[in-house]
Amino acid sequence: MHKWIRLAFELLPLQVFAITSRLAGDDPEQALLPYGLGALCAALCMAVLMWRRILLDRLLLGVNVSIMLGGLGLYTRTPGLAHMLADLRAAGVFVIILLTAGVTYLARPSALLDMPRGNVEPWDRYMLYATFAAFVLAFITRSQPLISGMLLAALFIVRGSLQQAAHNARQ
Repeated sequence: MHKWIRLAFELLPLQVFAITSRLAGDDPEQALLPYGLGALCAALCMAVLMWRRILLDRLLLGVNVSIMLGGLGLYTRTPGLAHMLADLRAAGVFVIILLTAGVTYLARPSALLDMPRGNVEPWDRYMLYATFAAFVLAFITRSQPLISGMLLAALFIVRGSLQQAAHNARQ
C-alpha cells in the first residue's frame, strides 16, 4: 500500500469525526453521533490496516484511540464524560497522543519517527518532547479549535523534519 493511501486511510476517522462534530455543534447531548461514527470508522480502518499487516502511524493511532475511547465512554453513558470532553476539547486528544507516543517510545525508540531500527536517538526523544509541547499548547488554547488543528499539523511537520535530520545524521 502506498504511503499516501495509508495516511489518507488513517486520517479518515478524524475527518469523519470533524465533519459530524461540526454538524452536531457544541451541544454535549449531540456528541454521540460524531464519536459513534468516528469510533466505528477508526475501528474499521485500524482493523483493515492490521489485517494487511501495515504498521500504524503513531500520531494518528493516538487520535484514533482517543476517538474510540470517547465513543466508548459516551455509549456506556459514563457520567460527566460528555462535559469533560467538551471542556478539554483537543487537549484530551493530545493526552492520548502523548500516552501513545510515550508507550511506543518506551517499546521501541525509533517508533515515533516511523524509521527502521537504527541510530535515531536523540531525534525520537525530540519528537516525544514536541508531542508534550503540543499537549501543553493545546491545553492552554483549548478554547481555540483552529489552533489545536494546527498543532496536529505542526506535529507532522516536526516529525518530517526530525526524520530528515535522523536520516542525515546516519549518513
